[in-house]
Amino acid sequence: MRRRGSWWVMTGLLGCGGPGADDSDGSGPGPLTLSTTAPTSAGTAESGETGTSGGSTSLDGSGTADATDDPGIKFDVIGGDMPDTGSVVDECSVVDDMNGVGPCEDFAPPDSFAPEVQWTFGANEASWVTPLVANLTDDNGDGVIDLCDVPDVVLVSNTSVSYGTFCYIHVLDGATGVEHFNIPLSEQISCTGTPALGDIDNDGLPEIVALWNDANSFRLKAFEHDGTLKWANVTDNDAAVQFNRESGSVALHDLDADGDVEIVFNHEVYDHQGTMLWAANNPVPGEGEASVGVDLDGDGDMEVVTGHAAYHHDGSVYYDNYPTVTSQSIPQIGNLDGDPQPEVFVTSGQGIWMLEHTGAIKWGPATPTGVPAGSYTIWQRPGTIHDFDGDDVAEWASSSQSFYAVYQGPNPADVLWQVMVQDFSGATGGTAFDFDGDGVAEAMYSDEVAFRIYDGMTGAVLLTIIRQSPTIVEYPVVADIDNDESA
Repeated sequence: MRRRGSWWVMTGLLGCGGPGADDSDGSGPGPLTLSTTAPTSAGTAESGETGTSGGSTSLDGSGTADATDDPGIKFDVIGGDMPDTGSVVDECSVVDDMNGVGPCEDFAPPDSFAPEVQWTFGANEASWVTPLVANLTDDNGDGVIDLCDVPDVVLVSNTSVSYGTFCYIHVLDGATGVEHFNIPLSEQISCTGTPALGDIDNDGLPEIVALWNDANSFRLKAFEHDGTLKWANVTDNDAAVQFNRESGSVALHDLDADGDVEIVFNHEVYDHQGTMLWAANNPVPGEGEASVGVDLDGDGDMEVVTGHAAYHHDGSVYYDNYPTVTSQSIPQIGNLDGDPQPEVFVTSGQGIWMLEHTGAIKWGPATPTGVPAGSYTIWQRPGTIHDFDGDDVAEWASSSQSFYAVYQGPNPADVLWQVMVQDFSGATGGTAFDFDGDGVAEAMYSDEVAFRIYDGMTGAVLLTIIRQSPTIVEYPVVADIDNDESA
């Protein structure tokens, strides 16, 4: 959550992908300080300017790089220079091969890592959930909403937030931060649930599926791309444990490969009209839970993976590790060993776990940073799976209250690096992205006092932005939000 200091957007370079609660007074924006540090010294990075959308920001930017170093690849995705495949590529529409890594070209100049604040959004700057990005508006006036329009940022926020309160859903222009429209407080959107964006009705336009507070029962509500109400679910399967549902997240998947989207929330699956299809038992519901769809067994259908269990698309049990693995936990999926099947990296209040695609426990619970397990928020935090060191093998990362660590694996003691952080109030996660195009992804993490970017290989701090946040389940997002081909 960001209590003091405007909600801000930072710009850098666009990279190709790699493998694999405390409540303060919500008073007005405070100062934002940005500084960068690089491993070598020569030259000076540019400093940025604040946007005009709201808030007050001060910048003090500096960055260094050796001009004699090989600048490396910029990792810039250039739509106009796609390889000649013998057919015309519609650059404004999503096609199947766009799920892959885009072609990379151009060279990064010295001092290429020079982030600057592009704009700030000072209204209703308190937010407890991760921002989302999608094309929701026709910005070029051609009558079609597609990839040639400027992406929009979806922000759930208010002037101050806490459990049980309502929030706006702001839809902001990605280039300027100016609000296109908002979904008002009268829709009773939960301030602590993370929405999902996607085309749930096959009309070619994304919908917003959010969590709403129905007299302290937390249920699903869907909105069209322009913010008009599509439907509101008024039933659920966990009436007795509503508080624990409040800080969950929504996911969209075609679980049974029939071309129709299912909505996954907690241990429940709904159709695209908001009707519950099935619900699995949640033995001990808790805060901050999330479920994800993935094909674990290679049969073409997705399983729904919770922290402790996985279910076939029809709700039948695929595996269940409860009570060995607590039901209050978060799964992350990736290929983390030498076989071709995915693994499930689980973060829980007990520590971290690694499961085979069958659900068999490889190891865990482990607490490699030395922070003992206790309160669920110490270790139960969203994890990150990415190639942090440029060896084309995925690592995994997670935080544990006072440390953020990247693990090289295959064992939990195989720590690539860890750094001290300060996050005793919430359960934040991290992000990874190759900003400077050297083939090594940078790691990003926001704690209670600062947002930092780390060298993925060593953990050296490359950027620090001072901010204040009691933090809940949130993490930074990297995207080209102004369509200039840079993130």
